Amino acid sequence: MEMMTLHLLILEDNQDDAELAVKELERKGFNVKWTRVDTKKGFIEALAEKPDLLLADYFVPFFDAMAALQMYRQLKLEIPLIVYSGKISEEIAVECMKSGATDYVFKDNLSRLGPVVKRALEEIKIYRKNRQSEEALRESEEKYRTLYDSSRDAIMILSTDKVFLNGNPACVKMFGCRDEDEFISLTPTALSPEYQMDGALSVEKSQKMISIAMEQGSHFFEWKHKRVNGEEFYARVLLASIKLSGKKILQATVRDITEHKKLEAQLRQSQKMEAIGILAGGVAHDFNNILTTIIGNAELALMNVIKDKSLRKGIKEIKKAGERAVSLTRQLLAFSRKQIVQPKILDINELLTDMEKMLGRLIGEDIEMLTIPAPALWQVEIDPGQIEQVIMNLAINAKDAMPCGGKLTIETANADLDENYSHEHGIEEKKSGRYVMLAVSDTGIGMDKETHEHIFEPFFTTKKVGKGTGLGLATVYGIVKQNNGFIWVYSEPKQGAIFKVYLPEVKKDADPEKKEKKSVVKLNGSETVLIVEDDGLLRNLTQNTLQRYGYKVLDAENGEDAIRVCKEYDGRIDLMITDVVMPKIGGREAAKRLLPLYPQMKVIYMSGYTDDAIVHHGVLEPGLNFLEKPFTPKGLARKVREVLNQKVDG
Repeated sequence: MEMMTLHLLILEDNQDDAELAVKELERKGFNVKWTRVDTKKGFIEALAEKPDLLLADYFVPFFDAMAALQMYRQLKLEIPLIVYSGKISEEIAVECMKSGATDYVFKDNLSRLGPVVKRALEEIKIYRKNRQSEEALRESEEKYRTLYDSSRDAIMILSTDKVFLNGNPACVKMFGCRDEDEFISLTPTALSPEYQMDGALSVEKSQKMISIAMEQGSHFFEWKHKRVNGEEFYARVLLASIKLSGKKILQATVRDITEHKKLEAQLRQSQKMEAIGILAGGVAHDFNNILTTIIGNAELALMNVIKDKSLRKGIKEIKKAGERAVSLTRQLLAFSRKQIVQPKILDINELLTDMEKMLGRLIGEDIEMLTIPAPALWQVEIDPGQIEQVIMNLAINAKDAMPCGGKLTIETANADLDENYSHEHGIEEKKSGRYVMLAVSDTGIGMDKETHEHIFEPFFTTKKVGKGTGLGLATVYGIVKQNNGFIWVYSEPKQGAIFKVYLPEVKKDADPEKKEKKSVVKLNGSETVLIVEDDGLLRNLTQNTLQRYGYKVLDAENGEDAIRVCKEYDGRIDLMITDVVMPKIGGREAAKRLLPLYPQMKVIYMSGYTDDAIVHHGVLEPGLNFLEKPFTPKGLARKVREVLNQKVDG
């Protein structure tokens, strides 16, 4: 195969990229003599060597392809100029072609370079031979027309005084016109709500953008547009100044970025939610230790202070404040889906029946409450405490929306949903399947569209300062999402609101634990208990509590220390109470090493933290004895007695 000799001038600031282009051409049969330049001066000097072809990178710091094209036109060079670059948009490609480039090639697809160069050389050979500039112009126009007609972006041609001259098929479709004639009969003002909003300010703004495009050749910006039916959308616009028949006109390439904007907003919201979730999970471990110590010591102090009423009142206030902090922490963890859960198979109707009296007291006498349970309701799998939180928070939200009284309705139903239902109700998940629906509706003040868009955001509240944390509905949202469900909300100002919670149906037998458990009456004991906890204050509280109830107590500050304590102790150990997340050796590993030495020893794991060895995605491993932080001294004593009373298998 005879090699074609090619004298090549490359405008490129990267030596490696230039060499790759040359190697590709050599691979395609060219014998390449080449010069690389990256400045205007170098470009001009190299032109004196009369190269056969120019290869120009679109992005060169001081003298790029567009600048070369400008000089190319000024000097009326009759050699091909090919633009090559990384990914550039269709609009920029069109701009390059209209500025005189012979063709363009992407750097990640250099296999096109050889055929493109061959075609360019053949074209210029014909051009030089026939000197028929009309043919070159026709081909350029055909390329542009192909891009113009096939572009998915709207391309419109305007005069400098903002009169539409043309609009491509995508433009007609984007603005909802019948045909091109209808489009060019409109004005930019009619297709932009910003003109109606800002008036003279928007006119000045658009004129400034036109001036920039005229001076610089092109200008990128974002603008809100309006279709002929009134629907608004966001668009990214490339406004370019071009010449047609010797007259300057404007070409606007418009891309609808409404969905992109929505995704950006969803991403920002998701990142905000995740950031709070990480914060909540991160502080939960230490914060729960602190709260356990505060509440526990307050409770122990109350046991000691019998007669001094003023002192008891102060201690009770400390305990009450601690309990409020516990509630707030649990809401944060529920919202962030970092709450430790123990799911059970349950019937929401039965749970509602158990909660009815409590809900009645919660909402007050001026609100009528009606429950409408569906017959033969399907079962769900969820932590009972979680679904109680959902119902209570929705009921409290409804109560606050009816300051002058009203009607609260709680309803359940079986729902077999398809994707059409999701689409009609604007549910993003589009989850078809069988769900149990829990609806809570009120006759209260309702909410407007703006409020509706923010109700599930953490700390968002319309209540006065001190009247709400803004975590109630965020908690509901977190719990429902954690259990693979979704929420649909409808409300209008002064028309009340309805919240519909959908939880997936589960086809399993009811939990065997549903049988009545005998409550532990006797809390005292004499067994030996090993406490393993790295928080000194919490370890002391646990030790003091169990000693008060008669137990013999050994203590260790981590798993490694627990192994040492056991080696030094000769007697029997009946129970190990251990935190899970600790330095050196954690609770799970310590238990694994100690159980062979004490086969009869029971283990209780303490934690308020979801990212540890006994919890997977927030769900507790089955069969483990677990004490969630924060806990009270009485709760600790009850759990210890309950576990010690368990029969040992085998």
